[in-house]
Amino acid sequence: MLVDTSVARNFAIAGWADHLVTLSQGVIRVAQGVLGVGPDEPGELDRAKEFFERQTRTHPVGSHEYTNALTAVTNLENLISRRSTTLELVVPTEQELGLAVRLQAREEREWRTSLGMRARRLDAGEAVSVAICVSRNEGFGCDDQDGRVAYLALGGQQCLSTLDLLEVAVHEGLLPRDEARAGYEKLRGAYRFFGPPWPGAAPRP
Repeated sequence: MLVDTSVARNFAIAGWADHLVTLSQGVIRVAQGVLGVGPDEPGELDRAKEFFERQTRTHPVGSHEYTNALTAVTNLENLISRRSTTLELVVPTEQELGLAVRLQAREEREWRTSLGMRARRLDAGEAVSVAICVSRNEGFGCDDQDGRVAYLALGGQQCLSTLDLLEVAVHEGLLPRDEARAGYEKLRGAYRFFGPPWPGAAPRP
């Protein structure tokens, strides 16, 4: 299974990177663009870390916002540092890059609409992730609605969101249900993750 930026970010921020490693059969796989080829080539995870670094400079030290941002920075650094160990960068082939371009190009909007996509285009990391998973018949960990639609329309077989993966983690005994739910709802509240509510939870006002 290969995961998109959102899934990797969510599990990292919540401190569950080891659980994502287990759910991914020992290695978290992400596409080029989600993670840069090397430390000097930033990817979307690096930019997520930079966003929270800016938040630590914006909020007063000791505030809830500062603490949450600092936790995110620390945990994202931990994930990124796993590069070449339990975090694997997947480089697309030329054919996969061609499909990724179609998922982003302005002139291919009608084709994307025919797949069922609503947005004008996917972002770069999502597009490359979809292309790799479809080409290699891989499962896809994805929170982006249009990314999920494109993956399934192009022949993908198994698409799991952050919530889906947490439910698997609970079922397999990796996390207590209460802890999984609390962490997930914190992602939705404190970290502006726009995923669906935990099953049975009241929607946010």
